[in-house]
Amino acid sequence: MGKQTFSSKLKSMGPAAIIASAFIGPGTITTTTIAGANYGYQLLWAVLFSIIALMVLMEMSSRIGIISRKDAISAAEEMLPENKVWGIFIKTLALVAVLVTCFGFQSGNEIGASLGLGDALGLSNTISALIVGAIVMATALMGTTKILEKIMLLFVSVMGIIFVITMILVKPDISAMLKGLFVPTMPNGGIVTTMALIGTSLIAINLVLHSVTSKDKWKTPEGLVEARFDIKVNILIGGLITISMLTTSAALLYETGTEVTSPLVFSTQLEPILGNGARIIGDLGIFAAGLSSAIAIPFILKTILASIFNWEKGINDNKAKLMAAIVVIFGTAFAVADVKPTQIIIFAQATSGFFLPFFAALLLVVSNSKTIMGKYTNTLLQNILGLIAVVVTLIIGMIGLYGTVSNLFS
Repeated sequence: MGKQTFSSKLKSMGPAAIIASAFIGPGTITTTTIAGANYGYQLLWAVLFSIIALMVLMEMSSRIGIISRKDAISAAEEMLPENKVWGIFIKTLALVAVLVTCFGFQSGNEIGASLGLGDALGLSNTISALIVGAIVMATALMGTTKILEKIMLLFVSVMGIIFVITMILVKPDISAMLKGLFVPTMPNGGIVTTMALIGTSLIAINLVLHSVTSKDKWKTPEGLVEARFDIKVNILIGGLITISMLTTSAALLYETGTEVTSPLVFSTQLEPILGNGARIIGDLGIFAAGLSSAIAIPFILKTILASIFNWEKGINDNKAKLMAAIVVIFGTAFAVADVKPTQIIIFAQATSGFFLPFFAALLLVVSNSKTIMGKYTNTLLQNILGLIAVVVTLIIGMIGLYGTVSNLFS
């Protein structure tokens, strides 16, 4: 019976794989490379914290979707059903968050995927960008949720193999690595990078998306067991991938004075140590990370918009497909133009960080509502962990907003 249960859990995995593939993108590669190059292993604990916080918030989001049979935004509206101003406010905020964040991240994702593909195969920037754009467009217009889940499970597996093997090959300092994971420290000048590491995993719109996909995947409270298993497996793999990238960069780039201006720095650092083949493998990892995230964004956009506006055909509605096509074209245009990815990545992360505390707090409040959740409200431990996540995301948002404003007026 136990084996059958475990087998059914494995077969039911999927929604969390979309989230893992979405956050393991060029932004994560760039941020972890910067962290490793500048601070060695010291900020690994921030990755560990972000993964724990993400699992806590995703569990709340999934539980809200499964129990209330509503997405997180609609469930929050239900808390004040008579207050139309509240309903308009929350939908508007969600709409702005999903549009701005998706368009920002899509550009960085397609640029990153194009860079990886072009460097691996020796293609021109325009050709690699158009290939990536065509693949993403086809998936955005024709892919179903089930197909996307299978694609993302494949991408998570491939990235896991590539990045973990790469980490092992560079022979990291295990004692320094363990110290960085379990002994939190804040090196001089490391606060912004620390918050970026946390913010690159905790993305506001992903939390909303997970309530929608969980609601559609599991129809009864019994599905909570499978949903939690899905979260643990996929997000832990995503965390391992992130830790692997930071560890590899720490082992090879720390105290070398390397300036990280592109995700490609991750793969080029491998060549002197492991040979040209390692660089190509690293490039393919960057391509897989960028492509998986680029495929996820149009799905996120049309899924959340379809849920907010109650489009009759859901993600298959023509309006949903149109929005997905527009965001792909937007990202492809930036990739063809060969725009530097770091500025776009920073903008997207700052934007997501601004909205993150609101959605994190919303999940915490809704998941404690007996009216909506019945007997499935948060436990004391979930509330403590959730509150810590909300406080940290608020700090992330404030730092991100301050940095964005400072750049505008500098």
